[in-house]
Amino acid sequence: MAAVCLMCLIAACNRDEKEIARVAQGYLDATGNYLIDEAMPYANQETQEKTLTFLRDKLIPMTPKEYMESNTPATIELGEITIAGDTAVVGYKKTTPIKELESEIMVVKEEGKWLVYVPLVLPEGIFIDGRNATLSDANSGDE
Repeated sequence: MAAVCLMCLIAACNRDEKEIARVAQGYLDATGNYLIDEAMPYANQETQEKTLTFLRDKLIPMTPKEYMESNTPATIELGEITIAGDTAVVGYKKTTPIKELESEIMVVKEEGKWLVYVPLVLPEGIFIDGRNATLSDANSGDE
């Protein structure tokens, strides 16, 4: 009996790991190539409403088109996936024609679905309308 339970647990973990990888890959492929709307289905609600909306509506329009063209296509190679309960961390390597980046992304299980969670953090030096961007800029348009 214990062996059957262990096999079920292993199968569930493998299924979760495959779904986490699918979600992370879809999100990273889309955002890495500036296709923000394509990333939406892979992200949780907070990431959609705050982070992705800010990227799409505020940051990307300020990014020079020449830079975006030179920085694509991006390829994403997933690395180690670490699962702890309803949270997973996925390592990845992003390669573009002009740079290479290694980082991690968080994937969380919400209402039975694995979704990417990227909280909005604004680096210093982001300017909107000639002033430093703030979290209120990211929330503009919220009712």
